[in-house]
Amino acid sequence: MTPTGAGPGYAADGSVVAERTEAFSSLTMRAVLPGDTVQLLLDSPDPAAITLYRERVVLSQKTSRGPSLIAIKGLGTRTRMIGRSVEQIRDCPMPEDSAERSCGDLYAVLSAPRKPDLFATLLASTSSLPEGGSQAINSRPAIPIGKSGRLADAACLDLDRVDGVVIEDLTFQDCWLAAIRALGSRRITLRRSLVIGSSYGLAARGRADRPSDDVTVEDVTWVQDTSGFDETSLTRGGPFRCRDGRTTELGCPGMMWRSIPWGVSHHGVYEHFNGALLGGSDLQGPIVFRRNKVLAAYNGVRLKASGCEDLPASGLSPASCPFNAHVWIYENLFSYVRDNPVELETWATDAHIFRNRIHNAHAWFSFDDMGGGPIYVYGNRGWFDDMPALAWSPSAPGGPPCLRRPVPKPAPEAGFDPKLDRRFDYLKVRWLPVGVEEIDATGRVDWMDPLEQSCEASVAGRVIKLALPAKGAAPDTFRYAMRGPIYVFNNSWSLRSPVTGIGAAANLRHWNNAISFCEPGRAGYEIELCKIRPEVFDAAACGREFVRADDLGRYAGAKGSVPFFDCFRWLPMDERGQDMPVLRSAFDHDVSNDGFPPAFEQLAEFERHGRMGDPGFRAPERGDFTLVRNALAATSTCLVGETADGRLACTEVPADRSFAGAVAPDGQLYEAPDSPRFKPPK
Repeated sequence: MTPTGAGPGYAADGSVVAERTEAFSSLTMRAVLPGDTVQLLLDSPDPAAITLYRERVVLSQKTSRGPSLIAIKGLGTRTRMIGRSVEQIRDCPMPEDSAERSCGDLYAVLSAPRKPDLFATLLASTSSLPEGGSQAINSRPAIPIGKSGRLADAACLDLDRVDGVVIEDLTFQDCWLAAIRALGSRRITLRRSLVIGSSYGLAARGRADRPSDDVTVEDVTWVQDTSGFDETSLTRGGPFRCRDGRTTELGCPGMMWRSIPWGVSHHGVYEHFNGALLGGSDLQGPIVFRRNKVLAAYNGVRLKASGCEDLPASGLSPASCPFNAHVWIYENLFSYVRDNPVELETWATDAHIFRNRIHNAHAWFSFDDMGGGPIYVYGNRGWFDDMPALAWSPSAPGGPPCLRRPVPKPAPEAGFDPKLDRRFDYLKVRWLPVGVEEIDATGRVDWMDPLEQSCEASVAGRVIKLALPAKGAAPDTFRYAMRGPIYVFNNSWSLRSPVTGIGAAANLRHWNNAISFCEPGRAGYEIELCKIRPEVFDAAACGREFVRADDLGRYAGAKGSVPFFDCFRWLPMDERGQDMPVLRSAFDHDVSNDGFPPAFEQLAEFERHGRMGDPGFRAPERGDFTLVRNALAATSTCLVGETADGRLACTEVPADRSFAGAVAPDGQLYEAPDSPRFKPPK
């Protein structure tokens, strides 16, 4: 295939592959059958030419009961599917004043009581099929009504009820809001591709009557915010050339990292960044995300179980919520990630997160309000050499630091910036007034949180993101990992942030981790980069949304100043504010250069065998976690293994039989327990 068909198609070396070609279009794809290969070719023999495929393509209702798959192949960066800008998707310039403005056709809308986010809206849009009809894919949380919804064509490639497709060796450029959208589809693989821009690389959604399972994203590079990159040199493998002249495999910070407040990219003018390379809603496993590069992005993997959100927390089970099961996230690079490299929402079971590298990210592993378990987090390496938003160094790359120009607003809130704190309502096709997050059907206004919109918001981060019930939460609505623990073991971390905080430890098993906090005298230490933020601790402020904030605290180690836990309490609580000892956690056999908080030393479950001292990383400021000779982390008396009942245990062994951290004394990466449970899919 070529963009328009008819003429010859050329290979990457300029040779003729086909004298005649078909157009890559929805109409042509109707003739494709399971087992067919669709090869996108160049339309010019010029060996330097790039062929642009500008037409949105829909592949619809392709089903195979056998192993045969449809393959859609490109020629790497030489064949590019080109989408539309966010401005074109919205078709509505931002107003200069602070008023609401409608634009385009104002479609009639059915809205559920729950406030929809952009991801739900994208996946709930009607899908225009090749024959010109339209179909409501899901009635929640909203259905735009009309010939087509505002976001019905907000993807470069749409998969509609497809069973069995492989997409490989393609480049997707400026495909807002999604490069690929898969609705009611299964056996989907995206591999060896480059995605430039987009809210989502692959946005997929299943339904109870049309399960979506067996989803794989592998060997894909995603550069979401390209403002810090020399875009002419973008390739899948890197290294990457930055606008400031640097060349690096870790990507380049841009305006989302350097200039935009966290809340603005979460739910303000730049909300379109709030996506992920893989965004899934109601996906059944296996879900495989491996060997990818996620650079200058908001999230890496974001998996929701939307269909279970209305179930009581006590009613969640693999039978009632069969989503996000058998998740494998491994051997990826996440760099300059403004929110979460890995985010599991509502429910997840048997999720393995291992051997990933995390460089300059906010909250690495997000399990906030997530039921289910067990979750396994092991063999990961994470470090920093930068921080977002604030002007911590005159030489910090990626553009000017965050700057706000707030203007006074009438009650109830004040100090919003007209250029940043404005949200586009994709359902009703309008810009909301400055500082307004939502207007419900009754006319009630929800205002943005001014603290979330500030440049100082969300600059410290944490490794494990957990939380507590919010004020006013109804009983049996907040979810914890009750089915099995969250196992966090044999990871190597270089931190300027707490291990966890703004919440409680909840059913954690934290063993054999090697941690180096940012302190004076440590390689890579910068006083502004390593400063505690916020400098003054305020329990009421950090826990303002929780049912109780009276006993949250900041807990540094036995020495040093960086908190081990911040805005933290040991036991989780229920919606009434009562302790939940059934979810008591265990920390042990960890190595920390700052030691551990003395406030918890009387707890039998806290670091009975923990060791204070430099773990012995060779160069953590550069992401090198191999161990120097006689490193403290080179030995451990804990060996993590599987028990007869399928749980993990920290078994006591001679010190030379085990080690702490992600890298063994001989330089090899940590090997998972020898069990079929830890063997990833092929």
